[in-house]
Amino acid sequence: MKKTDTKPSIITREFNAPRQLVFNAWTQVHHLNNWMFPMPGCRCDFVSADIEDGGSSLHKITMPNGHEMWLFTQYETVQSPEKLVFLQYMSNQEGDIIYSPHIPNWPQHMLATLLFKELAEDRTEITFHWEPRHASTEELAAFEATREDHDKGWGAGMNQLEAYLESLE
Repeated sequence: MKKTDTKPSIITREFNAPRQLVFNAWTQVHHLNNWMFPMPGCRCDFVSADIEDGGSSLHKITMPNGHEMWLFTQYETVQSPEKLVFLQYMSNQEGDIIYSPHIPNWPQHMLATLLFKELAEDRTEITFHWEPRHASTEELAAFEATREDHDKGWGAGMNQLEAYLESLE
């Protein structure tokens, strides 16, 4: 593994839901399809999902304007209900990894590490670390140049997760 000097982006959020439910929302397709997108009006559809250590998934996010974004995910650690580690890639509909068509030099390999902490029986904190893996100098520069916007992507997804969990009450 290539070591970089880039610090991960870290997002910390609290949810009014039990830790196991929050973890399941990240690892079960029937939950993921209801929130794994950046804004209301989007749709998430999983084509395949083997969400376990060494498994992978392929899903499509359809934006309100009809634009489709495909994502391929490789799971490294699925440790219920404490930890989830995965690499996520832009892809095509066949699951072939591609470079981002939206951000020049965006890192191809993005590592996400989520830690789920029980604050109370019905309150959970997620600490989300997001960072490039095996990134070139140009990719690291693109990651750093967009750091202030990182919360707009995954942060917006966390907002969708919060709304979804509230709808389950």
